[in-house]
Amino acid sequence: MVEFFHLLSMDTIISIFERVMSLLRAAQLMPDFASARGVFCAIAWFATILSLISLVLALFADFGGDADADLPGDAADGGTGSLSVRAVIAFLLGLGWGGFVATQWGLSTFPSLCVGILLGLVLFFIVAVLMRLIYSMKSDGTLKYSDLIGLQGTVYVTIPPHGEPGGQVQVAHPGQLVTMPAIQHGDSPLSAQSSIIVVEATPQRLVVRPADFPSS
Repeated sequence: MVEFFHLLSMDTIISIFERVMSLLRAAQLMPDFASARGVFCAIAWFATILSLISLVLALFADFGGDADADLPGDAADGGTGSLSVRAVIAFLLGLGWGGFVATQWGLSTFPSLCVGILLGLVLFFIVAVLMRLIYSMKSDGTLKYSDLIGLQGTVYVTIPPHGEPGGQVQVAHPGQLVTMPAIQHGDSPLSAQSSIIVVEATPQRLVVRPADFPSS
C-alpha cells in the first residue's frame, strides 16, 4: 500500500482530479457556483463530504475498542451532540440535493429552495427519530450503569492512585463483559489482574476499590 502511494506523483493525482471534475461537469453535477444551481450543488457536496467523514469516524470508533469505553461525549449527553450534528448534516443533504435536482427540473430559485428545505426537514426528522430510537435502545438495554455498583471485576489497565485517570477495568455484567475507564481514591496504584469492587458508576467511568479493602 505504501509503495502504491509512492508511485502516485503529483501530476498523476492532479490528472485524476481533473478527470473526476470533468465527469462531474459532464453529468451536470458541478455547475457554475455563481448560479442558484451552483449554490445548491455546493451545499450538497459539502454535506456529502461531511457525511462521508462522519461515516469514517464512526467506523474507526467501532473498530477502535469496546463501545462502552468509546465516545464519552456522546455517552455523557445521551448522544444529543452526535444526534444534532448528524441531523443537521441530513438537513443540508436534503437542502442541497433537493434544491439542485429541482433546478435541474427547470424550477426557479424560490420553488427549488422550498423543495430543498422540505426535503431537508424530512431527512432531519427521520435521522433525529432514528438516532433517538438507537440511543433509547442503548440506554434501555441490558446494561444499566447503576447495575454495576457492587459487582466485582478485574483491573485491565493499571489504575493510578488519588483519582488520576488512565486505568481500565473489566466487570462481568450478566450477559456481557464490560470494559470501562476507572479511577480509585487509594494511595497505591491497582495493578493489572487485581480484583476490584465497583463503588460508583457513570457512563464515562467507574470508581472502584480493591476487593480485599473493607468498604467505608
